[in-house]
Amino acid sequence: MAKATTEAKSFTMADFARKLNKEYANDNLIIKSDVVPVYKRLTSGQMGIDYPLYGGLPYGRMAVFAGLEHSGKTTAACAQLAAYQRENPDKICVYVDVEHSLDLQFQALMNGIDLERMYYISPEGMSGEQILEMILELEEVDDIGLIVLDSIPALVPQNVMENEFTKDLGLRGNMAKGLHKFCPTMCDKLARKGNIMIMINQVRVAGKTFTGANIYSEPGGDAPRYYASVKVRFGKRVFMKDGDEIKGDDGEGADGFRLKFKITKNKTCACNRGGGFSTYSYLNGADTVNDLIDVALQFDFIKRVNNVTYELVNLSTGEVITDSETGEVLRGKKAFIIEYLQTHIGFRDKYLQMIKEFISASNDKSVLDKESLKAIEAEEDSVEHKEVITTVYDNKE
Repeated sequence: MAKATTEAKSFTMADFARKLNKEYANDNLIIKSDVVPVYKRLTSGQMGIDYPLYGGLPYGRMAVFAGLEHSGKTTAACAQLAAYQRENPDKICVYVDVEHSLDLQFQALMNGIDLERMYYISPEGMSGEQILEMILELEEVDDIGLIVLDSIPALVPQNVMENEFTKDLGLRGNMAKGLHKFCPTMCDKLARKGNIMIMINQVRVAGKTFTGANIYSEPGGDAPRYYASVKVRFGKRVFMKDGDEIKGDDGEGADGFRLKFKITKNKTCACNRGGGFSTYSYLNGADTVNDLIDVALQFDFIKRVNNVTYELVNLSTGEVITDSETGEVLRGKKAFIIEYLQTHIGFRDKYLQMIKEFISASNDKSVLDKESLKAIEAEEDSVEHKEVITTVYDNKE
């Protein structure tokens, strides 16, 4: 009589993936890499911000905006908040103002924030741990989309609040422990819901080099910079008058200001576009047209024929664009280009969309030379400051 034989059934990776996805009730826990989606990005509409970020901040991620005092971190965060409102009319944004210092009316004017679709939280008498727990609960709300925490150094640990002023319990070290628990938990929630969180941090002098230059650090421990997918380091804010930068730190006579920054970390795309800028008018808010032209000139999106003549070009063909109604070639002095973009809103929107597609991470056709990169890098306090900052990030990140 023949002996029955049985073959062992193979257990493949596909079987293992189905098993774990079912066990953890998550169909996307293990997936094939060819179906991983491209990051959706939040377009700010300010070309000086969107270009170095390859189209904007990624959805589903945490970002850290850090820099010196009065460098524009809050204004930049509010610019992203306003952009989120424009892209997501059914979502709510929340600003957690631990410092109790946000000028909502000013930020609404500068960035076009819809105050009726934003919640403002000013936590009084709450410890840093309580505030972080509250934010984790906020993230579970169905219509929450973007949360700004301003700022990390303002978070006071519970044990510090309960002790006398004379006892030094190590404020930075104590809050770092809470942030190490908060950040990975928040990152999981953001990824699951596709939301965005911006954490604002400061820059402080941690010591001196042997040459006497300052060494800078960021409060809150390592967790914010480890877990953030994007880190933006803001340099010194400069004041503007009639479209040009002016000297002086007091802003006397200025009609606007410009924020400058570097992208020091970006895990969602290449980090080779250096820094950017964002220009504001005190009367009209974000100066998107002048920023568009400045960026376009830097990277030949607008051709400079000579020192005074410019051409708007089709980025796909390289041909000069003509007005669809008059047949006029869009060539002239910078003032003509500015006026045309300001008065032809429909064309400007299409032109911005063309540039947006051109600079996106999924369609990176542009090449940035070193001189162009230097031209838009954020300015720090001094050459020594810039060198030390670069060294710190090269060593630690």
